[in-house]
Amino acid sequence: MRKFVVLVVLAVCAGFAVVPTVEADVPIPTPAFCDPGREARFFVLGVRKGRNLADAAIARVGGLDACEDLDALDALREIIAEVVDGIAVPVGATEAVQCHVAGQVAGLLAEIEELQEECGGICIADGDFIGEISAQLYCALSIALDGLVPVELFERLATDACGVLFQVSCDYTFEAVATSDLECLPFTEGPFTAVFREVQSNQCADNPADPDP
Repeated sequence: MRKFVVLVVLAVCAGFAVVPTVEADVPIPTPAFCDPGREARFFVLGVRKGRNLADAAIARVGGLDACEDLDALDALREIIAEVVDGIAVPVGATEAVQCHVAGQVAGLLAEIEELQEECGGICIADGDFIGEISAQLYCALSIALDGLVPVELFERLATDACGVLFQVSCDYTFEAVATSDLECLPFTEGPFTAVFREVQSNQCADNPADPDP
C-alpha cells in the first residue's frame, strides 16, 4: 500500500514538472501575489486552461474561420466579458486557487483579444486593398474624362470595430495613392476637391445607408 502511495505521489509530481513556465510559454506576466513557487505554477496552469477553454468557444463560432464572422466574434467577446464579471472565488480559497482562477481569466481574455487583433489586421488589409484599387479607378477615369462630377454622397452608418478599421485604412490609402500620382494630383484639389472627397467617402464606406426607393 505504501508503495502505491509513493508511486502516485511521484506521478503527480512528474505531472507538475511538465507544466510550462511563464517565461517559456505564457506571454502573460504573473501577478505579484502569485510570485511564490506553487502560486506561480497554479497561475501558469490556469492561463493554459483559460486559453484552452477560449479555443473551445472560438471553435464553436467558426474556429479558424472566426474572422469571417466578426459579429459572432464580437458576441462571443461580450459573453466572455459577462462570464468573467460574474466569477467569484469561493470564500476560504487558498492563494494557489486564487492564482489559478486569475490565470484562467487572464488566459481566456488573452486568447480572445489576440484573435481580435488578428482579425483587425485582416480588416485593415482589406481596407488598404480596396482603397488602392478605388483610387486607381478614380484617377484613371478623372484623367480620361478631365475630371468627374459629384452626384451623391453616401451616408456612412455606424459600423462595428472591423468596419471602422476598414474605413480608416481605406480612406488613408485612397488619399495617399491618388495624391502621389502626379497626373491624378490636380483632380484631388481645387475645383475637384468635392468630387474627390465624395468618391473617397463612398468607395471606402463599410456600411452605407440603403438608397432611397
